[in-house]
Amino acid sequence: MTGNGTFDADSGGSDYGDSYLKLSNGLSVTDWFTPHDQDSLSSGDQDVGAGGTALLFGQTLLVGAGKSGAFYVLDRNNMGHFSPSTDAVVQTWTAARAFSTPAFWNNTMYYFGVAFGSDQAGQAYAFNTAAGLFNIIPTAQTSTGFGFPGATPSISSSGTSNGIVWAIDSSAYCTPQSGSCGPAILHAYSATTLANELWNSSQGSGNAAGNAVKFTVPTVVNGKVYIGTRGNHTGDSTVRRQLQAKSTYMVFCQIEKPRVKGRPAALLAGPLAQIYIPS
Repeated sequence: MTGNGTFDADSGGSDYGDSYLKLSNGLSVTDWFTPHDQDSLSSGDQDVGAGGTALLFGQTLLVGAGKSGAFYVLDRNNMGHFSPSTDAVVQTWTAARAFSTPAFWNNTMYYFGVAFGSDQAGQAYAFNTAAGLFNIIPTAQTSTGFGFPGATPSISSSGTSNGIVWAIDSSAYCTPQSGSCGPAILHAYSATTLANELWNSSQGSGNAAGNAVKFTVPTVVNGKVYIGTRGNHTGDSTVRRQLQAKSTYMVFCQIEKPRVKGRPAALLAGPLAQIYIPS
C-alpha cells in the first residue's frame, strides 16, 4: 500500500500514489489496484498507505483500509487496476479510519480503527466463506475504546481454538501531538467474544508498562507477548507478577534496558520491553 502522491500508472506511467501493489521477487509491479477517487484522496491527505492489509487464510483475497476508512477486499490474482468511475474490487465499505493493520483468524477480521476526537472500539467482522464477502456490520466490539492511532492486533491461539486478541492502547504516546504521556496498556480479549476482556496491563499493582510508543504491535512468540515501550520505568526491572485472566495464568516480566555508550543517563532508565508469558 502506498501513500499520497502522483498516480499515472493508468496512462503508462510508473507512479502508483494511493495504491495497493503486488510485487515480484525482483520488486517490479505485477498487479495493482488504485481507488477511483485517488486524486481526491491524495489532495485531501487521505493516504491509502496509512493502514495495512491482512491476507485471508484459505482464500486468494486480501483486505485493507487507509486513512479514509474505506475497506477494500481484493483478489490477489486480479487486483482490479484503476477506473475513474468505479472500483473493480470484490467488496468495499467504509468503517473507522485506519492507521493500523487488521488481523484475520477463524474467518473473522479484527480491526482497531480511529475516530478523530473520540475513542473507537475494536471491532470484529465475520467473513462468509460461501459468499466470499464480509458482513460489513461488526459482529462484536470491545467494551473499551482506543484513541489515536488505534491498534494493530495480534492473535494467539491453539490452532482454531483458545484465540486471544492482543492490542496495545498507545494513545498516550508522549509527543506534543498526543496531548498526554503515559503507560502503554496491553489488552487481551477473547477472540470468540471480543466484548469479553480477559485482562489488561493496567490491572493490579506494579503491572504498568513503560510509556507508550505510537504504532507498536504486540509480538507473540514461544508463549510470550512482547511490547515495545519508552524507557521511563522507575520500578524494579526484574518485577514479576502472576495474573489470572479467566482460566489462563500469565506472568508479567520487565526486561532491563541495556546501557548504551554515549547516551545520557536519563535515557537509560527503564525497560526495553514487557513480556507476558502464558503458563
